Amino acid sequence: MTGGGKGRFPSTMHLKRRKDFQSVYRGGVVWKGSCFSLHVLRRECGVRLGIVVPRRFGTAVERNRSKRRLREAYRRIALSLPPTDVIVRPVGNCERFDIEEMGRTLVRGVKEALAREVKI
Repeated sequence: MTGGGKGRFPSTMHLKRRKDFQSVYRGGVVWKGSCFSLHVLRRECGVRLGIVVPRRFGTAVERNRSKRRLREAYRRIALSLPPTDVIVRPVGNCERFDIEEMGRTLVRGVKEALAREVKI
């Protein structure tokens, strides 16, 4: 994922505002896996990603590397996901997963979380 072009992670796929994060936390479903935990909220159109990496995760270099890897994994699988907002919070052992494995885990986590979604 270098430079511009088709391989970009466009800004329309980012969760940016605090209000958006809060709505996912309040109304979304939580899924916990071995590599990360997810907060998932169904939308009407498009997929968006937010990444939260706490300081205790490691140095700034380690945190930024984790975010880049998660963004790349999400970018690769975004077209196979239903319209959702997803917040990812990585766990310490996330570094041992490769990008393809993270992508498969993301897809499984989102689908399982949406399957548990409460219908009102």
